[in-house]
Amino acid sequence: MAQIPAPLIDTALDELSPILRSKGFWAGLLGLAVVLGVAGPFGTAETVPLLRRVVYWCVIVFTTGPLGFVLGFVGCDIFHALRLPKWLAAIVSGLVAGLPISAVVFSVNALLLQPGDLAINDLPLVLSIMAISAVMSLATYIAFFAKPPAPIPVMPFSAHPRLLDRLPADHRAPLIALTATNHYTEVTTSAGTIRLLLRLSDAIAEAAPTPGLRIHRSYWVATDQITAVRREGPRAIVTLTDGRGYPVSRSHLSALEQTGLLPPI
Repeated sequence: MAQIPAPLIDTALDELSPILRSKGFWAGLLGLAVVLGVAGPFGTAETVPLLRRVVYWCVIVFTTGPLGFVLGFVGCDIFHALRLPKWLAAIVSGLVAGLPISAVVFSVNALLLQPGDLAINDLPLVLSIMAISAVMSLATYIAFFAKPPAPIPVMPFSAHPRLLDRLPADHRAPLIALTATNHYTEVTTSAGTIRLLLRLSDAIAEAAPTPGLRIHRSYWVATDQITAVRREGPRAIVTLTDGRGYPVSRSHLSALEQTGLLPPI
């Protein structure tokens, strides 16, 4: 039986964090809540006054929306690690996520609605929530992750990287990796690691013309320092000459596949 890699959930949540912090995500939820509050689905337009109805749908959307998004995304990775195709893994994870979402909905209903406010019984409501969750999970996968970015070109090494000039003389050695930590970038060379007050994107620009790839929003690696690459579910792990393994997010897999270091699936 296929095993789920230990770092899978942590890496998935790491990819989700910029989306969950974006204003567009929460603005979209607010817009959806207002539309549902005005439209009044499931019979709430006839049984619940407008103000209470808008409040109800805002609570529903802002509790179940982020929950379903996280559970569907992480579940998609888990089911894909169990050898399901990505699109099917998204659907199955959405169906499964519909169960805890249903529990949240029933709790909110008990607090904010009166008996008879919903024109739907419990079982059809659960099935409807599971179906909506599956559709939303598949739509999220297609919208955010089905189209990988264009591969990053690998430049041949021919000159001294400007980034090395920022390092102490005893650390000016071949670049191995760059790691983003808050507002800093950890520069790892064959002589050790130095932390610089520098954005990762700027450090990558100054690493040229060292051949390298951005494999994650927090990691860049020198391709001539890669000793091994292995898949772990929908992602991969790159091992470098310093012995450490670096996760490759699925949005950057295509760039690694283009180098020939990772066979496509």
